[in-house]
Amino acid sequence: MQGIPSSADMAALMGSLQKGTVGYQTPLVPQGGSQTAANLSPLVPQQLAQTLSIATSSMNDLKLWPMLAKVQATNTIVEYNRVLSHGGQHSPFISEGGNGILNRSTYEKVATKIRYMAERREVTDQASMVSIVGPSADAIAEETRRGTESLLQRLELNLFHADENKDSNAFNGIIKQISDGGNVADLRGAAPSAVYLSEILGALYSAPFYGMVTHIMVTPRVLSELIKQTVHHGRHDQIQVNNGSITFGAASLSITGPYGPVQVVSAPFLERHDRIAPALGSGSVFEGSLAAPTVKDLGGGVTIQANANAASKFVAADNGDYIYRVVAVGDNGISVPVDTVAVSVAAGDQVTFTISHASHANVKYLRVYRSAKDATSADGALLIDEVKVTAQDTVVTDNNANIPGASEILFLNFAPDYMCYYQMLSLVRRPLAQVSTTFPFLLMMFGAPAVKLPQKMFVVKNAGVNASSGLQSVSDTSLLGLHI
Repeated sequence: MQGIPSSADMAALMGSLQKGTVGYQTPLVPQGGSQTAANLSPLVPQQLAQTLSIATSSMNDLKLWPMLAKVQATNTIVEYNRVLSHGGQHSPFISEGGNGILNRSTYEKVATKIRYMAERREVTDQASMVSIVGPSADAIAEETRRGTESLLQRLELNLFHADENKDSNAFNGIIKQISDGGNVADLRGAAPSAVYLSEILGALYSAPFYGMVTHIMVTPRVLSELIKQTVHHGRHDQIQVNNGSITFGAASLSITGPYGPVQVVSAPFLERHDRIAPALGSGSVFEGSLAAPTVKDLGGGVTIQANANAASKFVAADNGDYIYRVVAVGDNGISVPVDTVAVSVAAGDQVTFTISHASHANVKYLRVYRSAKDATSADGALLIDEVKVTAQDTVVTDNNANIPGASEILFLNFAPDYMCYYQMLSLVRRPLAQVSTTFPFLLMMFGAPAVKLPQKMFVVKNAGVNASSGLQSVSDTSLLGLHI
């Protein structure tokens, strides 16, 4: 019959209404009706953007990794010799007919262990067959891209902060390697100044270090602090006017050392993304299980103590009550947090408490967060330490050695004979065996950083920022209206 569509035409029409690219189904039921919403839903027009909005860090935030010299490694252990001294500093003068004093150089053999990093991802067979929103051709390409960014971002973080004493599978990051060399200063929460950075450059270039720094790496907040200082305390007004556009501060900041200008580089991953405590009840265990730790009763209902100790760095300004939040970190992820009760701390006190974990073999270390002074909860508490777990009970000690919200400043030389990254395997994707209707794969990298001359570099720890605009402290993200 003319005018009546065929069953095939009706099926095609219904398919376009239900799955077409011009709209989507919204579960609205006509007023007073009891019909099935999925059948009678109106079609709502929509527009699909062909790009993705990224709510986390991007590849542009990587600063240390692109600057590190890559040196190919062909073995799992790389050895090199470090010249500690060209010889003794005795008098070079001799008498007539003399033959001088025998002198020898001093060498040290150093070994770097190659470490293995991987990111495991998977895509279902169904997802791999459909088109997706965004620039990637398919779901596998998109997941490979996101996995690559995730792995490189965690590599960048660990190039700064990793410590093999806390995670036996990790390498030592450059902060640990330089600190072990002894070149460390502690600002105790004070804000750095350009003059202070210049003094360190002069000290490093002087005997007996002879270190020529090429870059100073700081967190974005510390760089903002330095820019603010150059504007407020410059010899002339540093606010620039160009073609009617006003610029506050300089686009590039360098500190002049004894041998020339040294660029200050903002490195977002120098300030750890996990520095803010997770909310109670939240964890990131995607596979298996990682039980939450517990705070052990020390007897008589006491779970946390604060007693005088000579090693304490708590001062009178720190007097108050604090709450600690602890999460366990293992191969399966991060546990849900546990809080201590509030403890009263006075100047010269050391805080101690014990964390118990029944399945401690699955835990590598504990992340310990401390609340703001006199806070009513540990929400928003900041990271102060990571403690290795070797037994069921782990004693946590806080002497205020690490100030919450502070960060490090690094004085680095990126020449390969100063520092490099030994690369055994560049980033590759390795398919895994398919045992279900998914396509699993690994993204892998093998390598480790090596600070060959730590005595020619420098670490400043506990660098803070000055308060401004009436804020108590810009270290407190809630005061800035930031939601993290």
